[in-house]
Amino acid sequence: MATDDFISNLPDEVLATIISGLPAIEAIRTTILSKRLKDVWRNVFRLDFDPKGVKKLSPRKQAVPAPHQRRSTVPVIQFGSSVCHDDCDDIDDTDPRKAIFRVVKNIDNVLLSHERNLISCRIVHLSNSYRNGDLEKWIKYLTSEKEVQELAFLCDDFQHEFYPKSRFGLGLNLPSGIFSCRTLQSLEFTNYDIPFDRPFHHCHSLKTLKLYYCDISTETLEAIVSSCDFMEHLSVSSSTSSLKQVRIFSRTVKTVELESLDLEGICLSTQSLGVLVLHSMKFPAKSLVIHAPNLRVFTATRKPITKNPYDFTRPSKQTKIAEILEYCTHLLTTVNYKANDPMEDLNLFKNLRELSIDLDLNDRREMLILCIVLQRCRSLHQLEINIEESRSEIEEATGYYSSVNSRLPYPETKLWEQRELCDCITFTLRQVSIKGFNGKDGEMEFPRHLITKCAKLERLEIWCNHDWSSEGGKATLGLLSLPRSSIDVSILLKPPPNLFVALADGSQP
Repeated sequence: MATDDFISNLPDEVLATIISGLPAIEAIRTTILSKRLKDVWRNVFRLDFDPKGVKKLSPRKQAVPAPHQRRSTVPVIQFGSSVCHDDCDDIDDTDPRKAIFRVVKNIDNVLLSHERNLISCRIVHLSNSYRNGDLEKWIKYLTSEKEVQELAFLCDDFQHEFYPKSRFGLGLNLPSGIFSCRTLQSLEFTNYDIPFDRPFHHCHSLKTLKLYYCDISTETLEAIVSSCDFMEHLSVSSSTSSLKQVRIFSRTVKTVELESLDLEGICLSTQSLGVLVLHSMKFPAKSLVIHAPNLRVFTATRKPITKNPYDFTRPSKQTKIAEILEYCTHLLTTVNYKANDPMEDLNLFKNLRELSIDLDLNDRREMLILCIVLQRCRSLHQLEINIEESRSEIEEATGYYSSVNSRLPYPETKLWEQRELCDCITFTLRQVSIKGFNGKDGEMEFPRHLITKCAKLERLEIWCNHDWSSEGGKATLGLLSLPRSSIDVSILLKPPPNLFVALADGSQP
């Protein structure tokens, strides 16, 4: 019985949109599926050249096209048919760099055979592609002929698995203003040495810049930001020791993401800054200066998002989030402190809507910091807390915390009951997520306070830790029976996988 071929009946634009989501190699491979798809790849609006998927190809067997196909499918055969060969018995691992280099060289053929402008293009290449001028050639062609909007380059010898010693980056010594294309809006570089800012001169259209594992100095980064008049998003991750400080003075930057950096200081002065993300950072908390009266989202964690070779990414060597919050709230500044900058507002959290932080809710000092932060927040809608243990074994053994708590006129577990209600808890807070929960006494007080006092709360998620005890489990389940201030709140308790709490009657939740 004949069936309709719905895929073949789709318009070319729809097929091109579907294939655009594939890596370039896979997009070209679709030519062998049917005659209908033979030239569709030439009209995709995204190209992702990643040779990693073909690093084990054998150079000995290549598919040969039929004579009547050679004219229209030359780039497909050179770049695509070889990657369709999956005969594992013929894999030649003697020098995989040669096979990779051969595939990368065919990028030219694919780009010349492609027939429409590109929204984005990503190229993963070897270091010799830069030395022989391919990188500069690709950039000029993509910006002038393809009017590309998003560009990403990764200089990576496949995690250096083919080399006895890894090299951090490759010098990005490109002509002045090479990125000044009127359509280019986003740039991403991974594993490069960026000694000069001149390639970024006159980048009036560039809005997003992402630098991963790049060797760049403080002065060069500051000059690049200044050259890009309309930059809105800046991400810097895992830079070398050349980057001593991050200084951003801009009227347009809206998002700053910093990850796995070992710095001497951070200074952000921009009225437009709306999102600030700090992941796995090491710097003196007292050297953090932020002038951002319109900050809406603030994230500070000690867990890296990307893999990092640096030793300081271990949490024990990173700046504690509690210290960052102390200086952001000016708890450790002098009483007579006055802003030197007229745009500085001592309340950084006044307009904050989303807050994600690492704190130890069992730590007396960190609970007080959280109280003060919430008092500063007047428009907070979402709160996420990742609980991390901050007490050392020495502090536990010497009773330091118990001596601090003995100075209080009430028990430590009554802290939230004794504090005045925060405006955000009373009027604005909608969603709260607490991760790493163990059900200890100190941790229990904050969710109790939220359930009984947060009038607008809609969702409370509690993610229990992997070493959740039966006592902690029973205490956590007790939260469900508390009277709720909000009639719309839903409370979700998420135990770790394969963990069951034995209740007094022997049943399981």
